[in-house]
Amino acid sequence: MERQRVVIVGGGYAGVKALQTLASSGLCDILLIDQHPYHYLQTEAYELIANECSMTRVTIDLVALSLSYGEHVTFLKDTIREIDFENRCASGQNSCHPYDYLLLCTGSRTAYESATPGLREHSHGVKTLPSALSFKHQFEQRLYARMESEGGWCSEPFNVVIGGGGLSGVEIAAEMAHYIRVFHQDNTLTCDNIHIFLIIPHENVLEGMEPYLIEKATQRLIQLGVKIINHSRITSVEEHTLRLNDADIVCFDFMIFTGGIIASTLTSTMNLPKNKKSQLIVDEYLRIPMHEEVFAVGDIAEIRDSDGKMLPPTAQIAEQSGTLAAKNILALIEGHQMSRAKIKIEGMMVALGGKYAAISLLGWIRVSGLLGYWIKTAIMRGYRYLLHRQCTKGMDRLSETKRQCRRGF
Repeated sequence: MERQRVVIVGGGYAGVKALQTLASSGLCDILLIDQHPYHYLQTEAYELIANECSMTRVTIDLVALSLSYGEHVTFLKDTIREIDFENRCASGQNSCHPYDYLLLCTGSRTAYESATPGLREHSHGVKTLPSALSFKHQFEQRLYARMESEGGWCSEPFNVVIGGGGLSGVEIAAEMAHYIRVFHQDNTLTCDNIHIFLIIPHENVLEGMEPYLIEKATQRLIQLGVKIINHSRITSVEEHTLRLNDADIVCFDFMIFTGGIIASTLTSTMNLPKNKKSQLIVDEYLRIPMHEEVFAVGDIAEIRDSDGKMLPPTAQIAEQSGTLAAKNILALIEGHQMSRAKIKIEGMMVALGGKYAAISLLGWIRVSGLLGYWIKTAIMRGYRYLLHRQCTKGMDRLSETKRQCRRGF
């Protein structure tokens, strides 16, 4: 039987899990396409922007990862602009990539509300590595300029506003507040006038999550000095001011926006059923209707649990859906029955600044503080370690190929 060609578009959490599942089977040729040559560990972005880790700790080399699985796996740096479903081809910037099966894993982007003037122009996002690095650089530059202009004394307030009380907003607010507390302790006479504002549209942070996590997150944010402004929607933004509910004005020196997501721009080119977040509607096998060889997983797809409830766009949902879609592709290749999606949230982990986290796992494990931090760290380091170890195999394979080429020359 002729080997099938599977194209994976997107090297995020869903794409990497799909790659691992497909590659380990050895049943198909795989092309992984991403506009960046790395897998961005977005779940650790809060540490990056608060100077708790370096760029290398939040990236996985997709080239090395692909090389590690042998000749039947290839990585290509390209931006897919359009999908020709009729001719089974994914069109990039300069070429078209044919497929037998297609797995769309291009994720999501920050949902800047078009009805909120100035939001996109005057705020920063952290969903991509370039945006996180840009924020980190500009924030430190702004803070340094303030210190210089006032002779080392920050007598004027330095306000950081974070819009959005979901997981990303809470983790970033907590980590930055902790970072500023440490900064002040290390520089006792300077910059003790930095304030973090977390603006949320609901009563509580982490709306929709279980009460234990909401309670612990709220307590920790207050302890760190974060000012939570609830029941507030950002209605307009200017260079250093924003308006809440068309009334109250908040001045800021720096702003991050984490208030929701929308599917990647790729979906806008597709004449397919989508929800209000531009996510693709998929069937119980995670396939796109009318195109049984095309699967969509992770943030780009509307994924529901067995009760029909829409699941949040988290890394664990992306991983579960990526793995299931890959298994269903293998089932089709082998002529077996596919499995229906039974995806569910197995737990939540919330980093809350420094060595503190709140954890809820398996419906009964609930811990917070230092123990929660250790558990979260162990899980995240385990994920990163296994991928790094796999990448090492790829680099060893590349080095051996280069040695053979030199000997042949």
